Amino acid sequence: MDTDLLRQLNDDIWHPFRLAYSRLDAPAFLALHAPELIRAGGPAKQAVGFAEYSDQIGQWFTELAGRGSSVAISFRFVERIVANGLASERGLFQMVATRADGDQRTFYGRFHTYARLIDGRWRICVDYDTDERAATLAEDFDAAVEVDDVDAFVTRV
Repeated sequence: MDTDLLRQLNDDIWHPFRLAYSRLDAPAFLALHAPELIRAGGPAKQAVGFAEYSDQIGQWFTELAGRGSSVAISFRFVERIVANGLASERGLFQMVATRADGDQRTFYGRFHTYARLIDGRWRICVDYDTDERAATLAEDFDAAVEVDDVDAFVTRV
């Protein structure tokens, strides 16, 4: 696997994803997704398409901003497979929610995304995550590979 493809995925999806979350910028966040998006799992345990997901994200970011709250998200990976304009990536996320009064809560979950190279840019086509309450999620997150460590996923022949 080519490290350049993983870096492009980082530049097209993962770094902008974190930035859009930190800015509560729904349009920037949604631009990372393909129009045919399938979004499944999460706290609601549902499957939705792009339009419904767009409404949910817009409402959630607006509510957070209205309360003066913020959210930061980080990713670590356990698997990254990229070939022929397609990508499958599995990993863990850490979400830190901060209320206006400074109270912070940290949440962990697992994710699996499928992305496609569309007009020269990577876009998420399928996004599944879980907010399972496994006691080891924080440790699993710490043990997984950081987003910019693309060399960890290169197959050497």
